[in-house]
Amino acid sequence: MSVTVEVSTRIGRPPTTVFAALIDVDRYPEWLIASGIVRVERLDPIAPLAVGSALRISQTVAGRSTILDGRVTLLEPDMALGLGGKDKDGVTIEINARVAAEDLATSLHWSLRLGLPLRYRMFESMVAPQARRAASLDIEALKRRLESVPAD
Repeated sequence: MSVTVEVSTRIGRPPTTVFAALIDVDRYPEWLIASGIVRVERLDPIAPLAVGSALRISQTVAGRSTILDGRVTLLEPDMALGLGGKDKDGVTIEINARVAAEDLATSLHWSLRLGLPLRYRMFESMVAPQARRAASLDIEALKRRLESVPAD
């Protein structure tokens, strides 16, 4: 079973600025607060972020701390980013973000899929609303963060 969350917003910045924030994975803990992301470590920090780049994501949410081994699954410059990961208990996460120019702003579509192994499926009804709320809060935090900085 899985939980799927989709969030869309309009950010008053150009797509290049929004996309730059999305691929700056080291700074995820600054705005993915509600999702409990406390650290993202690039395992190949010298090379530019690319499809296949390995990540180690530390997360603490609902009293559960875990480390997800992740990879960049999609990277279309200034358009789309995909990440996937799995923790030691078999919980999987897939994130896909798409940006598009919209007048003098950017539309951002954030999609999250959380896969729960059988032993956690009884918690799905509790996890789903929390995941939706966290994603909405996190995307709002990204929007506020980007719009609070003077435009380029």
